[in-house]
Amino acid sequence: MATEPDDHSAAGRATGERAAAVPEAPPGSPRFDAARLTRFTAAVLATTGLAPERAAIAAEILVASDLRGVDSHGVPRLSWYLARIAQGVIDMRATPTVERETPTTAAIDARNGFGPPAAHWAMARCIEKAADLGVAFVTVRNSNHFGIAAYYAIMALERGLAGLAMTNASPLVVPTFAREALLGTNPLAVAIPSGRERPFVLDMATSAVAWGKIEIARRKGAPLAPSWALDAAGRETTDPEAALHLQPLGGHKGYGLAAFVDILCGPLAGAAISANIAGSRAAPRPANIGHFFAAWRPDAFRPMEEFRADVDHLLATLRGAEPLPGHDRVYVPGELEALAEEDRRRHGIPLHPAVVADLEVVAAATGVPFDARL
Repeated sequence: MATEPDDHSAAGRATGERAAAVPEAPPGSPRFDAARLTRFTAAVLATTGLAPERAAIAAEILVASDLRGVDSHGVPRLSWYLARIAQGVIDMRATPTVERETPTTAAIDARNGFGPPAAHWAMARCIEKAADLGVAFVTVRNSNHFGIAAYYAIMALERGLAGLAMTNASPLVVPTFAREALLGTNPLAVAIPSGRERPFVLDMATSAVAWGKIEIARRKGAPLAPSWALDAAGRETTDPEAALHLQPLGGHKGYGLAAFVDILCGPLAGAAISANIAGSRAAPRPANIGHFFAAWRPDAFRPMEEFRADVDHLLATLRGAEPLPGHDRVYVPGELEALAEEDRRRHGIPLHPAVVADLEVVAAATGVPFDARL
């Protein structure tokens, strides 16, 4: 189960930087209490030398992924993180530092530290600047996989701000008309405050699909959609066993968007570009992943209540669209994840039996009791 994530977004529901997907929990899977699962995860991470307060933040971020139904980026990734740490390619004692700063910007060096707490610290700094001055931008270099991008964008909502989070990733996606993977799935997430409606939360990869969908198709023996993947010769393939690389979302448009994310997270941040980020196909080495964060106050542009009312109107209009036959209704971005979170907070987080077995191995190896089952 120590597999590597291929993107940091909710797209596809299952990811892996190139390796096997996290299995989807089948009906009837055991459920686990979110609070106890968070304490377990924090305790495990603390055994690696991560400071307790940072371990608590990282655990909250991982379990937030499970709560939102993004089962690939939560506690199922714990053993992969531990494997990377054991290889010595992540410094769990590193403290991020601000290398350059203006009133509305900051450039942060994560110093090869653990991705989630470093990204949390950076986004918190971005939010404070935006709350004071209306808008802010923060970059991070020398970082590692940070979980789901949506978590950091949503952080801004707690202050009534809008938030944006991006990250690059190791090469898995081919540029349009190319046969070589040079881009990551390079996800982005944005969270916009609303009024009566749930906030607008878009969390997406810039690839046509996450690698996890390829692995799921392999397990099921099902064909791929024609626009998903390419084989070793660079030909479009529907054979999951022949799939080697992913195609960008929407052809040249997704390619351009992925490159844009790479520019903000690579050259602007001073991190590696996707083509040079260490993935599971390369020898173990520091990843030097880059992140880009932004936050802004809607009331810097117009009265907040007017803005919230207009966002509500837009979201209600979209949800009120007549659905196609076979579909119950139209959803807006972030709604399915919010519904999953409501259910999982009440009834527990379902985990695939293979994931449960993996966590039991982690518990035995670290000496941390795994007692979160409902």
